[in-house]
Amino acid sequence: MTDRLPTARLETERLILDVPTEDDIPDVLEACLDAATQLWVPLPSPYTRESAEFFVRSYCPHGVASGDFHVWALRPRTGGRMLGVVEVRRDERPGSGTVGCWSGPWGRGRGYMREGLVAVARHALDPAGLGFDRLRWVYVPGNDPSRRLAEAVGFGFGESTDRAVTLHGETLAARVGTLHRDDVGG
Repeated sequence: MTDRLPTARLETERLILDVPTEDDIPDVLEACLDAATQLWVPLPSPYTRESAEFFVRSYCPHGVASGDFHVWALRPRTGGRMLGVVEVRRDERPGSGTVGCWSGPWGRGRGYMREGLVAVARHALDPAGLGFDRLRWVYVPGNDPSRRLAEAVGFGFGESTDRAVTLHGETLAARVGTLHRDDVGG
């Protein structure tokens, strides 16, 4: 991944993906207060408006400035509220990145996240984009929507490795899947 590239604006048939903005703070707050989001995403607790402001004003810009990660907000092309976010973070292994995402309850069940993830994965794996060789997806068993989403995008768990993750102060076993340029579905 090339250091300090600006977060590229991406477009799909139904979505525009770009950096989170001040206008997204209420949607970030509402999505991160959702019980399903809180169950599976490592978030500050309690999650407050200040947490959402920090995410938009500091966390996302820091990722770009440091070259360590990029965050995209998913928005309907027709307008309306932010649907969720996708993050790609550089791993310790050269050429490898890890993808994470969450969506607000109002954006679930209509394929928006799959569509957005495909666009981000293609950009991340494109030598003219972020230039990764592979992407990883980490999920905790029991989070079946996460696994199904990853598989729909093309992540493979056949040779997946296990790893430990910390979620809400607990160390949990997690599965790791991989995605290469030729595997991106959509």
